[in-house]
Parts: sequence; structure tokens; C-alpha cells
Amino acid sequence: MKSRVEYKRQSRKDLAHTPIFTLVAEDWKDPKSGYRQTFYFLECPDWVNVIALDDRDKVILIRQSRYGSLQREVEIPGGAMDRRDATPLEAAKRELKEETGCVARRWESLGKVSPNPAFHRNACHMFLARGARKVAAQELDRAEDIAVSRVPLSRIPALIRRGTITHSIVIAAFMAAFIRLRTKRRLI
Repeated sequence: MKSRVEYKRQSRKDLAHTPIFTLVAEDWKDPKSGYRQTFYFLECPDWVNVIALDDRDKVILIRQSRYGSLQREVEIPGGAMDRRDATPLEAAKRELKEETGCVARRWESLGKVSPNPAFHRNACHMFLARGARKVAAQELDRAEDIAVSRVPLSRIPALIRRGTITHSIVIAAFMAAFIRLRTKRRLI
């Protein structure tokens, strides 16, 4: 069972601002021992990701260059929420359309996860979108290079096992989706 930490924040200092995160240093004190320590955090907007299924239960996957891993990663549509997005669902719909040109008939929340609670304070909101269909061209940012493909949902576990899909929050979304679908349709 989760519970709040007992530590007390003593100070906070923003060390760096970037377009995608702020690096923060905070001094914290343990009220029981008096021990003080500086912790560092990346403050980011919340993220969204979307498992979009077409009418034949094919997942819309994207292959995208990631400069952190220096790989073209196999992922699902998603990204950071921004000021245009009033809710995580709005952000998810926007990201699906921008990255793939698709919209979906039905949307379902799969919950949210903490990407890395050791030094991230944001959440990743996960969605299952059903009845996805292409309605427009992609609307990519200048630095994005995204290829779209469709894969049967039944092939996803093998893609994860083989290491084709390695992005942790993408795998978390598939885990949440498989639990939901197993409960509803006994798919897995």
C-alpha cells in the first residue's frame, strides 16, 4: 500500500530549464533521524500513450528515431501534454492524430503509471482506442520521423519477448491493455 513520505522539504532550486523538463535540486530532512540529503528531479509535463486498435484488432504501431537510445524504436503513439490539452484524453486524441493521421471511435482509460518515481514527478496516462481509422496525413514536428504500421494484437507479446519493443512505458501500456482485454474478452 502506498503512503506519503515523512521527509520534510527544506529548500528547492531550479538548476536548468529545457523545452522538455526542468532539473530541480531539493534538500530534504528526515524528521526522525534529522538526516538531510539533496535529491535531484526532472519535472516534466504528464505524458500520454495510446494503444490504438483498428476494427480487425490490429495495433497501430510507430517506428520513431530516438536520440537517447540511438535506435529507431517500435512504440505506440504518445507524447507530452501541452497547454492545448485540457485533459489527458484530449492529449491522447491529439497525439494519435498528429503521429498517425488516425482517429478512433471509442476511448478507454487504462490508468496511469509513474515513469520513474525515483526522479520523475510526472505520470504517463494510458489509453485504449478502438475503431481506429486513418482520416488525415500525419502532422509531425520538424524533428520527428515516424513510420506507421499495423500489427495483429496477438503478435505484441512476441515483439516484447524478442526485444523489438523495449520502451518501458509502452510495455506498461500493453500490460494494462492485456489485463483489461483478458477480463473483458478472454483474449490472452
